[in-house]
Amino acid sequence: MASSGEAAAPDFLSADIDPKAYRPATSRALTRGAWVITIVAVIAVVVPFLAIQLKRVEVVGEFERRLQILADGRADVIATWLDGMTRPADRVVDSELFRLFATEMYLSGGDISDMATRERTDPPDAGTPSGMGVPLAAQLPFMQQVLTDFTKSAEFLAGYVVGRNGVAYVTSANADPISPQQQAIATEVFETGVLRYGPARAEPTGLVLDVYAPIFRAQSEIGTDRPVGVLLLTGPITAALGQILSPPPLSQPGERPRLVQIDDGDFVAVVPGEAPPLHAVTGLELTEPDHSITFAQRTSIDGSQPVFSIGVAVTGPAWWIVQEIDAAALDEAMGGFVAAVITVSALVVLAVIAAFGAFWWRLSNEHSSALANQFRGLAARIEAQKKLLNSINNTMADYIGLKSLDGAYQYVNPAFARALGRDVEKIVGLDDSAIFGEGTAQRLKLSDQRALLSGAAVTVNEEIYLGKKLHYFQISKVPYQGDDGKTSGIVSVTRDVTELVEKQRMREKAVQQMVSALVRAVELRDPYLGGHSRRVAGFATAVAQHLEASAEDIATVEIAANLSQIGKLAVPHKILNKPDRLSDAEIAEMQRHVDHAAAILRDIDFDLPVLETVCQMHERLNGEGYPAGLSGDEIRLTARILGTCDVFCARVEPRSYRSGISAGAALDILEQNPERYDPAVVAALRETATSVAGEKLIASVAID
Repeated sequence: MASSGEAAAPDFLSADIDPKAYRPATSRALTRGAWVITIVAVIAVVVPFLAIQLKRVEVVGEFERRLQILADGRADVIATWLDGMTRPADRVVDSELFRLFATEMYLSGGDISDMATRERTDPPDAGTPSGMGVPLAAQLPFMQQVLTDFTKSAEFLAGYVVGRNGVAYVTSANADPISPQQQAIATEVFETGVLRYGPARAEPTGLVLDVYAPIFRAQSEIGTDRPVGVLLLTGPITAALGQILSPPPLSQPGERPRLVQIDDGDFVAVVPGEAPPLHAVTGLELTEPDHSITFAQRTSIDGSQPVFSIGVAVTGPAWWIVQEIDAAALDEAMGGFVAAVITVSALVVLAVIAAFGAFWWRLSNEHSSALANQFRGLAARIEAQKKLLNSINNTMADYIGLKSLDGAYQYVNPAFARALGRDVEKIVGLDDSAIFGEGTAQRLKLSDQRALLSGAAVTVNEEIYLGKKLHYFQISKVPYQGDDGKTSGIVSVTRDVTELVEKQRMREKAVQQMVSALVRAVELRDPYLGGHSRRVAGFATAVAQHLEASAEDIATVEIAANLSQIGKLAVPHKILNKPDRLSDAEIAEMQRHVDHAAAILRDIDFDLPVLETVCQMHERLNGEGYPAGLSGDEIRLTARILGTCDVFCARVEPRSYRSGISAGAALDILEQNPERYDPAVVAALRETATSVAGEKLIASVAID
């Protein structure tokens, strides 16, 4: 017993320690720990589930954007190809010979028996059924021979001139009889007066396509009256479609384009090279008002597996480009993310359980003195932290190393050793020269010195060979200070970004190929636009370099210049190639090419301001440009460069309504308008135009 003048000793220092006195506290700690573990476990399940679902939505959205771009591109290519395929028909439907003959047949009522007495007048008298001339029947062999020669020269399989009663009164040699379906479509063209395409058909020679072009009355303006005949041409399409629908070199696994058409109200797949090449398709629905096929997960066109797909209508025939990618690609894209999320969640739960176990272990030993328990708890926590740090360090993918001031490694983590293919013990004591070679060691030494001199973290990118394979590393270095506060070494954390660099280069290559494909689409529509774009790209890139623009701006003007004419794909051909000056309404329609370009390029991720540059290239410093009326510094430098070079090239190039001017005269015009064109850009353009490279670009005008 303590005397009345002495303070009583605390219970935890008493010799008589009752273990039962600690049970309530232990029980409460156990209950609280169980609740904490339960809550953490619930969070570890819910959060990964939500993260996986959000990632799935993101990946599906990327699929949709990529498939939309690919489908739009192929639909434009097919529309351009069809336009080129049908253009030779203009030689027949615009021919006065065929128009005169079709007019006479139309006036005769399309009666073949009347051809023996019906005589051709030149020009025909619409009010008189006969006149002086050659009987129509006598003209048939000549007309058939002309049509036969045309179909052969234009590489069509058969040609027909169809009357209003659906009867083909002129056919090319060896042409099959006209079918009821062909008669029905020809009759519709008589009513509408608009060129039509029939559905793709399977013939023994392969897939064919019918083109129905209206023939208008002789000596009348085309399109102002009802047709007097229909030119029906049948052409082969197997080879062309097979080439267009072939997957590009950099397409993702499981990604493929499909062509479908509507025939008698049903979707039919068009598969060049397969037998049969046409087969019914189910599960596709059109949306209003653009009649596209919405992005969704559905069964593939061949019915073999689930896919994500989207469809875009082709201008002209009742065709749709359906771009597919296997649904399994989603699982492949999500696989690494799902595994990482689940692993992290499991590690978090295990860490919480381990921490609680350590805490419970500490409570279970409170029979010792309070001071011993405190030291033991402290030691346990230090050990737990050490284990956690070692566990993290040993499982980290980044390479961690500690070098002394003389360059020798004092410590490397297991990831570092695995990358070098050596044991940790065999690396400690070596320097960079012994590990990587003298050249690499010298580069690494420079970054070491920068970190020591700055006293802060320094990050560098290095290309280093490991095991005869080139790796791209991102290395962060920071001075290491000992217990005395003095710098005693350098800590380096190295991350292998080889895969990221290679993917970025592949992505840049894919973007370049996409740009090339779009440029080819422009050239198919109008070869002049392609030559103009290449010249603008050459001058714009050289001017940007002369102005010492950033690498990003130089790359931007090069891509934007090649795509500067892409919007003119949607400008009517009659306006684009009009031989006379355009009217105000036609100029307004032509200026809409900026909006068309924005619609085509908006969803393409260039990682560069290509879209903004293309949309601003026609703005002027005084605000009198279009489409937004920007002025001064509101216009990007890249757009000012591109706009100036575009005007220069347009002035030196000839047009259908004027000849080109000299480069010097074009430069004088630009210099005389400093309120419209950036004087610094114009000065750089003059330097470029007078160089050897510039003279070659100007000389290419004559070649194109």
